[in-house]
Amino acid sequence: MNVFPSTFTRHLTRQVASGSCRPTAAATLSAACRYKSTKATKVEEASTPQQPFTLPHIELGPTHPSRYQDHYHNTLQEDLMYMTYDHKLASASKSANTQASSSDDVHLPTPYEVNRPAPAPRGNRPIKPSARPVAPTTIPKLESIILHTMVKESIGNKPALLSAIMALRQISGETNAGGGRRGSAGVQVLASRKGAAAFKLRAGMPVAVKVELKGQAMYDFIQSLVDFVFPRIREFPGVVLPPSSSSSISPSATGGVVAFGLQPSDMALFPQIEVNLDAYPRLHGFHIQFLTNCKGKGGQDQARALLSGFRIPFARR
Repeated sequence: MNVFPSTFTRHLTRQVASGSCRPTAAATLSAACRYKSTKATKVEEASTPQQPFTLPHIELGPTHPSRYQDHYHNTLQEDLMYMTYDHKLASASKSANTQASSSDDVHLPTPYEVNRPAPAPRGNRPIKPSARPVAPTTIPKLESIILHTMVKESIGNKPALLSAIMALRQISGETNAGGGRRGSAGVQVLASRKGAAAFKLRAGMPVAVKVELKGQAMYDFIQSLVDFVFPRIREFPGVVLPPSSSSSISPSATGGVVAFGLQPSDMALFPQIEVNLDAYPRLHGFHIQFLTNCKGKGGQDQARALLSGFRIPFARR
């Protein structure tokens, strides 16, 4: 409904122009003009199609400083360089005149080995893996941590994997591309490669879950493991070392991977699980694998020295 008809508006306009109207009439005319302009603007906005709302781009950064990551870069890195340095390997790398990156595992020959054919292995003994020279670019470092658990009950009951998935997700804090990290795959469900008729297992059945930690997430996991779990495990001697009679050139000794397992009761000691223990109907034991860049002869010793710097204890049997 138009409150101000056009005839009344034209009459007020003539009075204001001649100067014979009162201030009240002039104020009424200005209010009428403002009303018409506001109404026209609303009609124009209603006829204009609205643009779809788009979320702004948000970059998620670190929420807190990583104490163990700073400890590695500020203290542990220099100590490992001093502990694992070998003068023989350093002299061999200088005489080879080759530039090898940190990811290349090449054998740098010693002056005696230059222009000499490599001797054939004696009997069935495998060739000894060459030790990698330690340089500022090849200092032992932690690349990733893998948490893995197998649920035998999932062979006949697939929902039995849900408790393991929930537990590993809480312990690691990893989800698929979570926290803006594109390389994070989250908790993955693993299927069996082969079947076993004795256990009623067929190939392709989901039987295990795993999660891989990289970057700041693996240092946060080490902090929870060392500060909350290990001190509360009853009669925990440390990570058991292999016997001294074990081979030093076996794949396990030259791979640079340190692995050990925890019991189902140890999973309840993580603060992420303990705060809401009733939400997990079943706890599972799981394996922890520390993957390092230590390769070749003595790689296992260098990897253990690296983990010892993070206060992970080792003990003999």
